[in-house]
Amino acid sequence: MIIRGIGLDSSARLTFQSHAHTDHFVSGEVIFATRATKFLSHLRKGGFYKEVKFGKSFYIGDFKAKLYPAGHMLGSAGIKLWLETGTLFYTGDTKWFKMRTAEKSRFPRADFLIIEATFGVPGFTFPSPREAEKKLVAFVDEALDRGKRPVLYVNQMGKAQEVMKILDLHGYTVKPSREMLKVARVYSKFGVRFGNIERNGDVVLRSHHSPRVENSLSPWELTVSGFGRLKLSNHADFWELVRIVERVKPERVFTVYGFAEEFARILRGLGYDAKAAGPNMVLEP
Repeated sequence: MIIRGIGLDSSARLTFQSHAHTDHFVSGEVIFATRATKFLSHLRKGGFYKEVKFGKSFYIGDFKAKLYPAGHMLGSAGIKLWLETGTLFYTGDTKWFKMRTAEKSRFPRADFLIIEATFGVPGFTFPSPREAEKKLVAFVDEALDRGKRPVLYVNQMGKAQEVMKILDLHGYTVKPSREMLKVARVYSKFGVRFGNIERNGDVVLRSHHSPRVENSLSPWELTVSGFGRLKLSNHADFWELVRIVERVKPERVFTVYGFAEEFARILRGLGYDAKAAGPNMVLEP
């Protein structure tokens, strides 16, 4: 998405990167991001990052800007821009409810809103993070009580550390992958520490790119994802997305990613001026 020549999770001369997942990586002369996003991104890519603190005004090109926590993973951010035609807020991937390893999200008032719609239809209604946490712990408890070693399939950056922290708080040790350990070391630099990592941990964590639980005969393997059996998601579900729109109170809404067309149609039914926009579009709000 390009706004007034500024990249929003899109490559441009001056660009903003909302978080450190590879599908949001960008290139540019200067990449504006939080310090945590810079450190996490440098595990996988290079680039010149300009560190920006949450809530502190700065300029990206000719435009005043400010970052707000997005709640998706450590360091994830949304950006507010002050344009000639009004204020614009871009969320990137976001979460209304507080996760254990991400900053609590904040959503400012803005005239224009660009919001992700990964789960932007009513069929995606997730339990709260704490409710999903209880289900996760119950699954691990039952497996261990039966003498089985549970295996969890997770995204190696963000979700893995969330699950590691949950299991740490409930007294379980974990055996993560090498990539998860690298990410966990960065998390620890920002105050999210793990005291439960062991070579032969109670719970094995594998990449979500590994064979899915659907291809397994073992009942003690579980995919932890908004698309998996255990819906501990660091994305906003449909109702969280609606709450975010209500909080921002925009005059116009642009939806991107996932169910962008469907979510825009629903928002129009709720009285909003909403339109789906492709992630590579150049908008002039």
